[in-house]
Amino acid sequence: MALILSACGPSSLSLGTNVNSPVELLPKTPEKGRIFTYYQPRAISKWHNNWTLPLDFTGVSWNDSRTATLISRSHVAMAAHYMRDSHTPVMFHDRKGKSYERYIVATKVLNGVGDIAIGKLNLPLPNEIHAYRLANAADATKGRAVIITDQTMTASIHRIGATYGNNIGFEYHPDLDPVYRRNLITGDSGNPTFLLKSGELMLLETHTTGGPGAGPFYGSPEVQAAIKAAISELGN
Repeated sequence: MALILSACGPSSLSLGTNVNSPVELLPKTPEKGRIFTYYQPRAISKWHNNWTLPLDFTGVSWNDSRTATLISRSHVAMAAHYMRDSHTPVMFHDRKGKSYERYIVATKVLNGVGDIAIGKLNLPLPNEIHAYRLANAADATKGRAVIITDQTMTASIHRIGATYGNNIGFEYHPDLDPVYRRNLITGDSGNPTFLLKSGELMLLETHTTGGPGAGPFYGSPEVQAAIKAAISELGN
């Protein structure tokens, strides 16, 4: 459970520790944030050589639209209303593009705190796959730029609109080219949103609604406590 409160092994990010906004990564000519040049669930995949390349997305499983995000060596976070089933593999790719296959063997829905389900994997993943720390509530300030992901394996940049209890909502960033916007739709549920802090992606939200996005706030102390309890119940 220390994974939630402390680093989960060395990150493969090449960003400097002073990078706290994805806007700093953007090129002068607006460019869509495609994460892969090509993607093969069970084979070598190639990360796209654009502004997203320094970001460590190895802990996000995109082989099924029911996206799963790694929060420990053995646990993933998903949207409770759009969970990966036990028969569908959960595929990850390391920074060299090598694939790793796992399956969900148990789940815990966090009733009462948000649209979150925690899944336990059949085997732990190695350090080559990044397990994300949860964002801190103090860092989720209104107007802060965040990285939105979606089922097309694309990164976009929105900003925080508001936090309200155990939920958070986003809005489009008015100062950025529309190429960096995503109108979230059916099938994007469960894809993660990240804060960038000291060069590290911190899990902030997993999508529940469309448009610019909204969902459970992983910086909420109540949400973090519920996740910690679910991991304890599911076991390592």
